[in-house]
Amino acid sequence: MDRIAKLAKKITTPCLIENPVDLFYLTGVHFSKGRLLVSPKQTTLFVDGRYFDAAKKKLSCSVLLWDEMKKISEKEITFDSATLSYDGYTALKKYLPSVNWIPVASPLKEMRAVKEGLEIAALRKAADLTLRGIEKVISLLKEGVSEEELALEFEIFCRRNGASGLSFEPIIAFGENSAYPHHRAGKARLKKNQVVLVDVGAVVDEYHGDMTRVFYFGEKDIEIVKLETIVREAQEKAIQSVKPGIKVGELDQVVQDEFEKMGVKQLYTHSLGHGVGLETHEFPRLRFDGEDKNVILEPGMVFTIEPGLYKAGVGGVRIEDMIAVTETGYEILSNA
Repeated sequence: MDRIAKLAKKITTPCLIENPVDLFYLTGVHFSKGRLLVSPKQTTLFVDGRYFDAAKKKLSCSVLLWDEMKKISEKEITFDSATLSYDGYTALKKYLPSVNWIPVASPLKEMRAVKEGLEIAALRKAADLTLRGIEKVISLLKEGVSEEELALEFEIFCRRNGASGLSFEPIIAFGENSAYPHHRAGKARLKKNQVVLVDVGAVVDEYHGDMTRVFYFGEKDIEIVKLETIVREAQEKAIQSVKPGIKVGELDQVVQDEFEKMGVKQLYTHSLGHGVGLETHEFPRLRFDGEDKNVILEPGMVFTIEPGLYKAGVGGVRIEDMIAVTETGYEILSNA
């Protein structure tokens, strides 16, 4: 069953999709502007003249020009309240005042969370290239090199080896900068005996890689090594807990308990991970007390597991891998 048909079978009220990522997920075509109206009976894509001819050739659903949307006869339509702005909502109401617009946050999030075989294959390729890019960065470590120079080298390497882009702006942090989870590569230059944290991702076949590794340039800092040991053990326990039927919040709780036992829980400042796919951060978020805590793991789900500990003035450690849920357990996509 194709994705549009799958969505149509799940819904009872017509659903309007205009988030470009969701449009691509359903159609396989990139639109900077478009609206897909999916109902249990029929599907119609509304586009402007730039996309009309191409969409007619590529898609089996009805394709109409933008202004034809005024002729919609539906009485109720759901829309994505997580991505549509207030101004956008106001415009919809003005454009089609007879429609009762019903907000539904991220209507495709459950569908997109469970990946198909080709999606997992693409994520596996993205993870592999991301890892190779990390290896390239580490091969270039030398005294005086800057964080932003390494970030540029990572991007060049990935693009030369098949990436269409980066998942996000690279996080390359030297020394004390590694204590900031969302540090961005800057002008800091590498000194002897510093820790190096590399959090990067390459996009391959539309799917996003996301991995983090920690290295030492010169002698190891005893405090950082202790944090790394604790993080590695916690991550391993969380990964080994992955299997169908487990709640995502339970995975983070494993790490929370481990860090509390080791007396470092106060140094853990973010969730355990997040779904990953056509976007770097997708549903669900792995947090013991988050809104997705009761989401049940299913085969095909792919997410990161990235526990971290951060000590201001010293540095931080985060180790991140991409995990796919299988029928019996898990697969580490970034297996290195």
